[in-house]
Amino acid sequence: MLMKVKLQLLVDENVSKEHVLEIPDHKLEELTEEETEAAIQILVRDWVNETVGVAWEVLEEDGESE
Repeated sequence: MLMKVKLQLLVDENVSKEHVLEIPDHKLEELTEEETEAAIQILVRDWVNETVGVAWEVLEEDGESE
C-alpha cells in the first residue's frame, strides 16, 4: 500500500502546480506519528526545493552618481 500526500504550489493564492507524493507503507511502519509527519515534511521540502526557483535582477539603482 501507499500513503499519498497531495501537494499544491500556490502563487498569488492560485494553484500553479500539483503533485502527489507516494510513500510506500513499509517505509513508515516503524515510525511514530511525529516521525511520520517529520518524514513527510522533509519530502515536501525536497519537492519544493526541486520545483521552485526565483529569478531576480536590479533594474536601476537610485541615488548613486559619479
